Amino acid sequence: MRFLVTMNMPSYSGNLVHQMTVEHEASNLDEFIAILMEDDFIIVEELYKNPNDGSYYSRGKVALNHQYVGKIKVISNYAQNG
Repeated sequence: MRFLVTMNMPSYSGNLVHQMTVEHEASNLDEFIAILMEDDFIIVEELYKNPNDGSYYSRGKVALNHQYVGKIKVISNYAQNG
């Protein structure tokens, strides 16, 4: 699934909050939360949005720490480019 994760930490560009679009094999939001809370970190695929056509492209794997997550929103229930 694809999720929009709002982190309670500054972004690289200096914004007070950091939002990340990520993909994870969890099948729904409840499962993603349960997996997130199992360990201090989980590995997700970080995605960036292409400003030219709105599609997403991978920026590689990243570890998320559940202590800094403020909000999670489902973007889609399937992994695809776009």
